[in-house]
Amino acid sequence: MADTDQVHLWHIDLDGPSAGPEAALGPAESARLACYTHASARARHTAAHGALRGLLGHALGLAPAEVPIRRGPLGKPELAGSDRSLCFSLAHARGHALVALATGRAVGVDLDHVRPGFPLEAFVRRYFPAPEQDLLLARPPDERPLAFVELWTRKEALVKAAGARMALGVGQEVGPPGVTSVVRANRPPLRGTWTVRNVPSPPGGAAAVALAGGRPYRVVVHDWATEAP
Repeated sequence: MADTDQVHLWHIDLDGPSAGPEAALGPAESARLACYTHASARARHTAAHGALRGLLGHALGLAPAEVPIRRGPLGKPELAGSDRSLCFSLAHARGHALVALATGRAVGVDLDHVRPGFPLEAFVRRYFPAPEQDLLLARPPDERPLAFVELWTRKEALVKAAGARMALGVGQEVGPPGVTSVVRANRPPLRGTWTVRNVPSPPGGAAAVALAGGRPYRVVVHDWATEAP
């Protein structure tokens, strides 16, 4: 993975064959299993984080449980140690997960789904910048829920790439859904140039990737079920 203008995007079906055994988890991820009261939630947690560690371990030549993951100042997971050129991000929703891997450029990925009954119009009018309000509310009502999620995942992906919190990202313009946008953010810790685009997602939802810098990049999509290392 030496190409800095490429993102490898892995799709994991968390309810399919186990993406990663519990033995692949690190101490913090294993401890978090105790927070889940349902077996299905425990299994999905294990599958998502086991797959992430499996991919990182394959790239680094390490056993999955030995991959040195730590939390940054604002909680962003990152590799510890001397070689931190491999950047990653994990998102999961409704039995699916996406892992984004990039070299030399901070990356964020988000995955979400349409939520029936969500007060979309009121939320957008209160929190989104005016151009995004106009963009979404100009859509026919039946198109707004998916367009909202497409835009929301762009914001979330940018926040995750920057290692910030969503309270900052919700007011940041990120470009219209379906378009690759170069975003220049001025508010720390979002400050910087980011390239944001929507990517393939499971039905009924949306996903997006944000990569540091203004250079275009190629997304290579993988399916864990058929290509797992």
